[in-house]
Amino acid sequence: MSFLLDVKRTMSDQLAEDLGRQIVQGKLKPGDLLPNETLLLEYYGVSRTVLREALQVLTAKGLLDSRQRKGTFVRPREFWSQLDPLLLDWHIRLSGDDPALHQLMEVRRIVEPPAAALATERATSLDKQKIAAAYKRMEAAEGQVEKFILADLEFHTSILEASKNQFLLPIIHAIRTTLLASLRQTNPDADENRSISLPLHANILHAIMSGNPAAALIAMQEHLDDTQRRHYRAIKQHIGKLSQD
Repeated sequence: MSFLLDVKRTMSDQLAEDLGRQIVQGKLKPGDLLPNETLLLEYYGVSRTVLREALQVLTAKGLLDSRQRKGTFVRPREFWSQLDPLLLDWHIRLSGDDPALHQLMEVRRIVEPPAAALATERATSLDKQKIAAAYKRMEAAEGQVEKFILADLEFHTSILEASKNQFLLPIIHAIRTTLLASLRQTNPDADENRSISLPLHANILHAIMSGNPAAALIAMQEHLDDTQRRHYRAIKQHIGKLSQD
């Protein structure tokens, strides 16, 4: 197998992604022993240096455990660096029913409503300008779904930043890729974005601008209720398409 697929990325990065996605997808399960080095070199057609660099990447992310004289094993999920951006990216390339997206929704429900409440009390004038500007870009997007989604992402990350909690910042950056994938899954309908999603965001914006923490918390919860509804609908549609194939 010749493995050089993307000349813009190193062969070790591509190999790490191929093996990493097999692990995330469950093709290689926790406790599984990877084929020995000779077999992997023959299968992928890469150098020993490339293979070892790829395995080191996956080991650093907690996916693999190399044991002297025994080989390299897939580690249990609890050892994985779940907030690693690459690992999150591999998750979202799975089917729409991937547990990572379900768990992202749980994280959003835990974090975003109280963060919105904090933002009403802690946001600076500049923070409020950023949140309002993101909302205006959502309004201006009209039928351009991708522009709406990118502005939506900026709206939510700006609120989290405005909460002024330093421990939220690493979470924001870590889940950004998965959040973007989730938004693309739940916001594909331009008409629904304008008629339902936009007013829900307007309620959040108004609560933050007026300094009402209780209203901000409730408005964010109502928005996430709608997001979860769309998420489950997208899953059903995905499963329906699979059953027709």
